[in-house]
Amino acid sequence: MKKIIFAFLLLFIISCWNNEVTEKSPIQEATSSSSAEKIILALWDSLTAWYNLDIIDSFPSQLEGVLKVNDYNYKVQNAWVSWDTSKNLLDRIGLYDDIDVSVYLLWIWSNDWLRLQSVEDMRINILKIIEHLQEVNPNATIVLEWMQMPLNVWVEYSNDFKQVFIDIQKEKQTKLYEFLLEWVATKKELNLSDWIHPNKQWYSIMANNLYNFLEKENIITK
Repeated sequence: MKKIIFAFLLLFIISCWNNEVTEKSPIQEATSSSSAEKIILALWDSLTAWYNLDIIDSFPSQLEGVLKVNDYNYKVQNAWVSWDTSKNLLDRIGLYDDIDVSVYLLWIWSNDWLRLQSVEDMRINILKIIEHLQEVNPNATIVLEWMQMPLNVWVEYSNDFKQVFIDIQKEKQTKLYEFLLEWVATKKELNLSDWIHPNKQWYSIMANNLYNFLEKENIITK
């Protein structure tokens, strides 16, 4: 647990130094897409990047690989921006309006938490993002993803933070996927040498776990 707390606090310190958001192109793709493929759009932050890895080892690429191996014809497009917050994503959400998306993976939490952003502001931002996506692609499924933060760090804030995702899921009838980092954050073999960024194996576990969730919840179709 001490290693987890240290990693999160280190990320917080780095985020304070890194005031400028590193902009990436709106869509990061590992392979060319086919018109027959359904689109999964990952609206995340740098956790879906491939820091010190090849793009083929990134989470979206590995998830797409798992889907295709299991005969699901999906293209996973990666729309990430480093140090993104819920407000940052809300400001740029219109960039993706022209994409015919089947499934949105909405993972916005880490940088709001690390920067101690207002929980109420985050709730409003996420609600507006979901409302926009539902208006643009009413038939798409939105998977709201969140992770349990260490509850012995900023205890009251972390509890309020967690409740936001539970409440939004009920209000907007999205799917809710809880990704637990704790059991991988303490395993050296699943992290890069900085103890912060995932390695290829970490992404592989993450991709398989999310694939199982998507299939179990009948979110993906053949």
